[in-house]
Amino acid sequence: MWNSVTNTFKNIYAFLNTGVVPPNTPLPVREEMKRINHFASRKFFIVFTSFLGLCFFYFASVGILFLLPQNGTELISGYVTIFTKTIEVLAVIIAAYLGVQAVVDLKYSSSSNVSSETVKSIEKIDEKVITEQTMKYAEIYKDDPSYAPIEWALSYDK
Repeated sequence: MWNSVTNTFKNIYAFLNTGVVPPNTPLPVREEMKRINHFASRKFFIVFTSFLGLCFFYFASVGILFLLPQNGTELISGYVTIFTKTIEVLAVIIAAYLGVQAVVDLKYSSSSNVSSETVKSIEKIDEKVITEQTMKYAEIYKDDPSYAPIEWALSYDK
């Protein structure tokens, strides 16, 4: 009995940490399991936080039941009904979100993993090309009074 409880907590600890392998994991899969960060998955994060929220809601509801008067059975039965229906609605919302997320992942062959990678790109502008293009248009529109003279464009300081 105690061994299964400790294995359960070791599994939970392994899923909440990167680089830790759950107990009884087959040898060929151990290296891959070390690299997996389960918190990078939106689905795992939603399920985990929903579970924590439901646990908090349950314990808060039980605590409120202790505060209600013992002889108020009508009040207690109504409270239990409201609590039950609220849990059902929350479970349906969570299941619907996870179902839609899974369908979107399947349809678009995407992943629900969130990454914090940053991509930095630098764009170099060749000033010679811009100057040549400006001179080309200055030659084309030299008789047009609405076109600014080339000296204005070249003397512009930022």
